[in-house]
Amino acid sequence: MVRAEYAELDIGGWTVAGDEEQGTKPKHWLLNPSTGDYWLMKYTTFAASKDGSRYRKGDDWAERIACGVAEALGIPAAPVELAWRPVEKQRVYGTVCRSVLRGEEVLVNGDELIAALGISVSRRWRDLYTVETVLQALENLHPPPTADMGLTAGDVFVGYLVLDALIGNTDRHEENWGGIKPHSNVPPRWLSPTFDHASSLGFQLNDQQKQERLRTRDQNRTPEGWADRAKTRFAGSPHPITVVNQVRDLGGHAAVEHWLGRIQQTESLAAAIWAVPKHRMSNVSKEFAERMLLHNWSRLNS
Repeated sequence: MVRAEYAELDIGGWTVAGDEEQGTKPKHWLLNPSTGDYWLMKYTTFAASKDGSRYRKGDDWAERIACGVAEALGIPAAPVELAWRPVEKQRVYGTVCRSVLRGEEVLVNGDELIAALGISVSRRWRDLYTVETVLQALENLHPPPTADMGLTAGDVFVGYLVLDALIGNTDRHEENWGGIKPHSNVPPRWLSPTFDHASSLGFQLNDQQKQERLRTRDQNRTPEGWADRAKTRFAGSPHPITVVNQVRDLGGHAAVEHWLGRIQQTESLAAAIWAVPKHRMSNVSKEFAERMLLHNWSRLNS
């Protein structure tokens, strides 16, 4: 399947509305003057190669691809677009993610939803952060308004876990999902659309590392071998696919199959990778990401 190349938004004229304190990467909120919507700008980050040179990581394209894969699956997700802004006659790259909130709505992070069960989740007590606990915390919430009819909030969250498994997202911690309430004085009512998927698809490797892994005969160093090394934030640091299998063991087999059944052709998933403009993501990175995604798809269906 061929899809149109992703657009890039020039956000030089957007208004800075404030900083986002949550998380470790630099980001801030912008107001789109043409629509009045708030978008979170995340800048791409850099890392050092062994020779000391710096390279731009793939935070931006990983976020955009995840959004494309979610779209192909029909999973409610915060819209993400590739973006850039001019700074001292140069382009600074990143993504913008539209806010999942409207009007006076408030986002309640997952750790707060779990705390309502009488469970305190923190880095020190990570062993309490399990899929079973999350699904229990979602029992009284409605699904996002855009979700398929007949699904519960838990069913939709299972879709988020299937997405994580496909793209190898390792960052589904207790503040990377949540509930939405109409305003501050009422309990949360809906599961939020999924957001924040940059930690996926080998975004942190440079092209030289990926090229070596694409060519090697050492199965532990291939893109598939890299995909098999992924670890989540859930108790015991299980692989994202193991997390989906835990859902199956908890009686969520129908929900898992609902989302996997949305995929008629794997080309529809890979198309989300090849739609990234070449100057944002090299062919080497695209080949690496595609092999990861197809390998994860195969494992999910084995």
